[in-house]
Amino acid sequence: MAAAIVTCLVVANIFVTFAYGRSANYGKISIADLPRLFDDAALFDEVYDQRSVNSAPEMVPHWPGSDVKVGQVGGVAVDTNNEVVIFHRGSRKWEYNSFDENNRFIDPTGAIKENTLVRVDQATGHGIESFGAGRFYMPHGLTIDKQGNLWVTDVGLHQVMKIPKGSHEPTLTLGVHLTPGSDDKHFCKPTDVAVASNGDFFVSDGYCNGRIMKFNKDGKLLHQWGRMFEGPVEAAGNADFFIPHSLTLIESRDTICVADREHGRIQCFCAGLKNANETGLFVSSINKREFGKVFAISYDPNLDVIYAVNGQTYSVSEVLGFTVELSGNIVEKWSPDGLGFGMPHDVAVSPDGASIYVGEIRPDRVTKFRRV
Repeated sequence: MAAAIVTCLVVANIFVTFAYGRSANYGKISIADLPRLFDDAALFDEVYDQRSVNSAPEMVPHWPGSDVKVGQVGGVAVDTNNEVVIFHRGSRKWEYNSFDENNRFIDPTGAIKENTLVRVDQATGHGIESFGAGRFYMPHGLTIDKQGNLWVTDVGLHQVMKIPKGSHEPTLTLGVHLTPGSDDKHFCKPTDVAVASNGDFFVSDGYCNGRIMKFNKDGKLLHQWGRMFEGPVEAAGNADFFIPHSLTLIESRDTICVADREHGRIQCFCAGLKNANETGLFVSSINKREFGKVFAISYDPNLDVIYAVNGQTYSVSEVLGFTVELSGNIVEKWSPDGLGFGMPHDVAVSPDGASIYVGEIRPDRVTKFRRV
């Protein structure tokens, strides 16, 4: 296949044209123009591949095993060996009085005493190992990169940590211990991390600052964009976030997508992995009435879809998992036994696309789904 370079400016028009049937105001590219941007028809087909989704994910009963005990589940992720890692809060609950008016964590008992990270066998559901006791204050986001490193966010510590594969100790920590802030050295309740193959990583920061921050592999800040906007979504700009709560990277399209939780939408931007100058450029928006709130998202390259989990609003009562095409079309809705979730907080898909995992904070559980 001949090589081709597709910038985010082109991808933006692909998303927008595909979703809305027009090129909007992002350029003068239309569907009829797109084939000439690629070196051959095969590459064009690859970008436009809409693989059919034949059957909705089905819940796997009795998973995990009874030996796996978790508290409120902040994050769930799957490594390249299909082992599942759960980041939970043990006996700690996020209550209305967990933070003061300046977003400082105020629980006098200190770090969580139980292990907060547990690795689970994807087939049997039994625990493999657990660790993390005495380190975390309010676990939130979890990501596993392609090298097997764990990336976690702690909204109580206001920190992001990288824990190398095979280790239980972080080798990179960003943010100031228990100290919220809005400058380049601080976070304020960071929510999630997404990691690229070249080591660059993105942090959604988070409950206070409403921004996305991009770092190189050594933790040097490269770029940031976005702001907190608590007004209605109808008045929100493309990078006006009302709690950017979850991230997913679509590396083949050089795109980073954000779950804009309270606005109930998925906002996608250029990741700037091919051209750093395009970092943060708006690409597309997926805004569906059925979402209500969007708590978490996870991209599956096998089917070229995003899995999302939502939350209730005054007008949306169903809490479900969604399979969403990049065009914005919802192709599946799914939940435990079709009865809905309680309060899902994170979603993850296995590398082979065969299994999907949803972690909840009410009830405290992780549910496995599989495609059959």
